[in-house]
Amino acid sequence: MGFISRVMRFLLWVLVLWWSVTLLRRSVAWLLRGAVKPGERDKNPGSDAAEPAKIGARKLVRDPVCGVHIAQDRAISLPGIEDVYFCSTSCRDQYAENGKKLAASG
Repeated sequence: MGFISRVMRFLLWVLVLWWSVTLLRRSVAWLLRGAVKPGERDKNPGSDAAEPAKIGARKLVRDPVCGVHIAQDRAISLPGIEDVYFCSTSCRDQYAENGKKLAASG
């Protein structure tokens, strides 16, 4: 019984050690999330040090047909008109058919 109990104790300590290392790695990864290395920003040629981070900063535009706000990078524009954006192709087509009568109030 002495040998089996020593093997079980060894396996228990291996399991505890593995859990500890996994927990430590996750904790360090959680603490370092979003951290940028000092030289990493300089490696990107298009990045501007004075420009703020673009995480979550998107311009919202309003659909003139239904009044829904949508991010400008995901919106659909009408060819020839650059300042009008739509949430879907059906709203764009409806606006094109009826002209500017459907413009939502500001």
